[in-house]
Amino acid sequence: MNRRSLKLLNPASLIAMLLLMAIGCERRPLHVLLDETVTVNVEVDWKINFVTLYDEVPNGMSLMLWQEGDNQPQVKVSNSSSISVSLQPGIYYLVVFNELREDYSPKLSFYDITDYDKMTVRANSYMGSTWDQGVKYMYAPDDPRICVALDTIEVTNEMISRDTTVIIPYDEFIKTGSKTIRESEVTYSMPEITWPMTADLYIKAKVKHRQSIKSIDGSISGMADGFRVSHINRTSESGTLRFYPEMFENFKLGEDADSMGLITVRVPTFGLPFGKELLDQRKASDNVLTFYFTLINDSIYQQSFDVGKLIRYITPEGKEAQIRYRQDLRNLKLELDLGETIPVPIAYSEAGFDAKVDDWEDGGTIDIGL
Repeated sequence: MNRRSLKLLNPASLIAMLLLMAIGCERRPLHVLLDETVTVNVEVDWKINFVTLYDEVPNGMSLMLWQEGDNQPQVKVSNSSSISVSLQPGIYYLVVFNELREDYSPKLSFYDITDYDKMTVRANSYMGSTWDQGVKYMYAPDDPRICVALDTIEVTNEMISRDTTVIIPYDEFIKTGSKTIRESEVTYSMPEITWPMTADLYIKAKVKHRQSIKSIDGSISGMADGFRVSHINRTSESGTLRFYPEMFENFKLGEDADSMGLITVRVPTFGLPFGKELLDQRKASDNVLTFYFTLINDSIYQQSFDVGKLIRYITPEGKEAQIRYRQDLRNLKLELDLGETIPVPIAYSEAGFDAKVDDWEDGGTIDIGL
């Protein structure tokens, strides 16, 4: 049997080894770097410019937050009036709107949602399918209405209310396995007020021979098809909105059967296109109002009017309305007199009217002088 001899360590090596073992067994605290964040609570007051306008409270809200230089926004939703976010130092661009994006489908769509500067909301289109087959319309921006709040949040290092390094005892690390401990944070509140992105167009039209009319449909062209969110202005592109008989508020007929009737209707819109907001920026033909009259003999009579120069803004009345007033969010009105445009069906007998009146009698387009 071969016996290998044992070699003793020299005294210097032995001392070094013992020191390393002693140091290795020491329970040293761990120094852990914490995330530098601050909590921001975004709180929306829906009473202003929402409840006061639409007499209802939204079912929820959505928040989108872009950090400067980043094209991937944080997206959070809530069924209350507030949303909390944790932010590191930096500059953030905030967009808040009522409801969820999918709640606006199929009427509205959101485009370029990764780019704060380009984000746009547009009305989707559909085609007429009955007497207006082939006519392209866009959906009216209602049910739900859309209101938006914009803000810029700057988080500074001074807002971080604790040291960036915290000492965790070794025993606690062994027990919990956690490498980070969050201290309580200060919460900053960001009160926000939303502004409506839609505007109602109120149409009033006087018409003679009201007794000849059975029902009315209509459309208005040249209205903005959406809005650019971060710019708070309408798109420059336009489309045509259809309005239906159930949207007419009332008819008024005097004692004389041939007296003027009054047609009134409210049309939800995005307003006038960007660059067409002011009267001197519009031509009469930029907006065409078309009425489709179903007469009492079930024939259809169409009449169109160039009304671009007749659309006016409604100036808010009262102190409270003036406080909420913003030029780009005002409602619109259109008032005109159709005169003798409605034909009177010819009676062939006391029992009724001739049913052979041609469909789609076109009265043409009328340019109404100012």
